[in-house]
Amino acid sequence: MKNLLSTLTICSCIIGGSVGTASANEDFADKAVQSVNKVWNATFNDGDSAALAMLYSENATLSPGNGQVLVGREEIAELFKSFIDNGVNNHTISTIEIYRDNNKIVQLGKWQADGVNDKQQAISFGGVLMTVLVQNSKGEWETQSHIWNMGN
Repeated sequence: MKNLLSTLTICSCIIGGSVGTASANEDFADKAVQSVNKVWNATFNDGDSAALAMLYSENATLSPGNGQVLVGREEIAELFKSFIDNGVNNHTISTIEIYRDNNKIVQLGKWQADGVNDKQQAISFGGVLMTVLVQNSKGEWETQSHIWNMGN
């Protein structure tokens, strides 16, 4: 990401842009993603699947790494309700890379959560995620697409 941003900064200087603009855009995207992640984690960890689904755009897509694609808030809420009902908690997201283009931000990151296995023993698990965030008409960031896998 830093190499890409360095290249973009050099190009913007060549065509008359400013280094400050590239840096400001990177800071803006980083702050937006961190804010979205903070709210998402808090909402999930509070156990509110309906409120969690409202963080997604109306026709958002979600793939939980099992080959299926869910569409819309209702299906997304049902999936997260099943996770919460089965004891998944303490969810966190750590960002690896952020890519921004106008009113869209793509995040590559890692997620981690706690839960219990079929023997009711405490376990921790996680994986890689990718989210696409878009600004709605009110300027608020919503998740348009969300995919993840399990890696540990």
